[in-house]
Amino acid sequence: MQVAKLLILIKKYNLKKKIFISTILLLLYTNSFAQWNTDRILTIGRNALYFEDYVLSIQYFNQVIKIKPFLAEPYMYRAIAKIQLGDYEGAEIDATESIQRNPFVPQAYYARGFTKMKLEKYEDAIEDFTKALEFSPNSQHLLISRMDAYDRAGKYELAIEDIDTYSKLYQKNTGILYEKGRIYLSNKDTIAAEQAFNQLISNDSTSFIGWSARGLLKLQKKDLDGAYNDYSMAIKNKSNYFGDFINRGIINVEQKRYMEALSDYDQAIKLESNSVMAYYNRGVLRSNLGDNNNALSDFVKVLKLDSTIMEARYSKALMEMKLRNYREAITDYKIILEKHPYFLPVYWGIAEAYDAMNNVKEAFTYRQKAQDLEKNKDNIRDKVKENLDAKNMIAEDIPSNTSKRKTDVFNRYAAQNTNENEYESKYSSDKRGAIQKKFVDVVNEKNFVLTYYSKTDALRQTNLYHPEVDSYNKRKKLSTDIKITCDEIALTNELIDKHFKTINEISSRIDKNTKDADLFFYRGLEFALVQDFESAIDDLNKAISLRSDFMLAYFTRANIRNKYIEYMKNSLRESSSETAEAKDKFALFEKEKKFDVELVMRDLDKVNSLQPDFPFAYYNKANILASQQDFKSAINNYSKAIEIDKDFAEAYLNRGLTYLYTGEDSKGLSDLSKAGELGIYQAYNLIQRFKN
Repeated sequence: MQVAKLLILIKKYNLKKKIFISTILLLLYTNSFAQWNTDRILTIGRNALYFEDYVLSIQYFNQVIKIKPFLAEPYMYRAIAKIQLGDYEGAEIDATESIQRNPFVPQAYYARGFTKMKLEKYEDAIEDFTKALEFSPNSQHLLISRMDAYDRAGKYELAIEDIDTYSKLYQKNTGILYEKGRIYLSNKDTIAAEQAFNQLISNDSTSFIGWSARGLLKLQKKDLDGAYNDYSMAIKNKSNYFGDFINRGIINVEQKRYMEALSDYDQAIKLESNSVMAYYNRGVLRSNLGDNNNALSDFVKVLKLDSTIMEARYSKALMEMKLRNYREAITDYKIILEKHPYFLPVYWGIAEAYDAMNNVKEAFTYRQKAQDLEKNKDNIRDKVKENLDAKNMIAEDIPSNTSKRKTDVFNRYAAQNTNENEYESKYSSDKRGAIQKKFVDVVNEKNFVLTYYSKTDALRQTNLYHPEVDSYNKRKKLSTDIKITCDEIALTNELIDKHFKTINEISSRIDKNTKDADLFFYRGLEFALVQDFESAIDDLNKAISLRSDFMLAYFTRANIRNKYIEYMKNSLRESSSETAEAKDKFALFEKEKKFDVELVMRDLDKVNSLQPDFPFAYYNKANILASQQDFKSAINNYSKAIEIDKDFAEAYLNRGLTYLYTGEDSKGLSDLSKAGELGIYQAYNLIQRFKN
């Protein structure tokens, strides 16, 4: 069995999530700052860090770094915050910056070693933990961390030495014997592993972990009776680990104690309501017992939790067939074929479902496909083998069989002895807790526009001020100041009525003065707010004809024209499947769109020729280029925007996603890290999803 991860170790010894931060704080010495304000900012940041408000804490540490970049502590604290958010690449960089400024602080090495463990740089992690132990030789957390690193690096004897050192220093913590046994298992020394588990049980027979660990060992040795007894003792000793119930449930199934197995699976689900393997195993058992409706509900739950599990999809399809839900079965079968186009039973299943629906034509079609597949299976198998390393790899012949899935699930969870679904933040706010575990759609940040209304996000550090916009607002040509934003607010009914009245008032003024560029710009903004893009463009055309250097009008016209293109594209695409005429309109639009996009790009180029330091035009151009899959040019424009504003969070995020799309993963993850550092907290979730 592979060694459990550091956070798993922390859980096993009842060292909760805050232990990492607490260890760091206990190791710290107090520095005095030249100015009280940076000391105060750092203190507030540390408070936010301790109370798990990681994104907010980063913003405070950013401020200290800007004021006093020579200090080591803010980099170190920021590294800790990034660790909690799962941004290990960014944390490693910050920890290194801290060490470069002060090489005598053990917690900085501890933090960097922790990140290197997460990045699977085990040899480097060993070096950092060893260096930290030079300053704090009796630190139990550093010893555990280095032991874990030795184990991951395959240096089992050195890992055992660290465990023995730990045991001498902390004799009361007998739980370390679990790790000792597990490492022996990693080294395939089952005799020594069993001795360690026996010693653990002997030292503390009331702790469920020893019984659970030995139960796994016996199960691997096919000693079902012994494993059953050990898991029963673990449960008797109040095991709160859902895996123990799943494991005993599997043994009960093997020994035909089906009702006891159902009870075990029920209890596992009570302990972990999102346990895929518990629902799946219970569904399989229910289906074997003929409890088809309940089995179906279990498979539905599995797919709700993870729609990629094709074994569950296939089991659900079989249940739908038994319950005569033929359309639902066909839907499931076809989803399986998208992933596994050579899975022969699915073709027969679809044919059977169409037969039951009296659809002779479709039934014959799929039956014929099944027969062709059967005849050519040897050629297909060779074709699959030849293309295993191809970029667009042909799907596997068939999904994994049910029995293998049960074994895999059991081994994975029993070995780690942890709950992989534990990461959801306990805070209601999207910006608190371990937000990297929150689901985030992979969508670029939107274009920046000029408008009256915007959502405020105090975390983002993008500079939304520009002298040209400020100067125009001071001239009071509009009823309300305009703002730069990429997060517009939808108008309420009251605001819509207000803006229609404003349009009428401006129109009356234009009737009296047709040469005022500001009036046309004003009305163009109003038309845009009420979604009248064509009228808005007409007014902006007029404003620009009256004032050829009207930079804000060029920028606004580009944005409105781009919105209009997207609106038309989506509308025509949705209707293009309905009639031939609609298809023709969409095809024509696709041709004309290229010219319209060129007009948008010309306006944005004009903005930058008039105002070279206006980063939002480069950013918007980059977004358009990325949508056209001109990724190289898009990256160049994002980079230009970042050159102007080093804190342009949205540009870092979008450039990062573009890099990832083009296969430059290291650059992409670095940009996502920077975007998170600058306040786009969703970036931490993206880092988690793309780095694996």
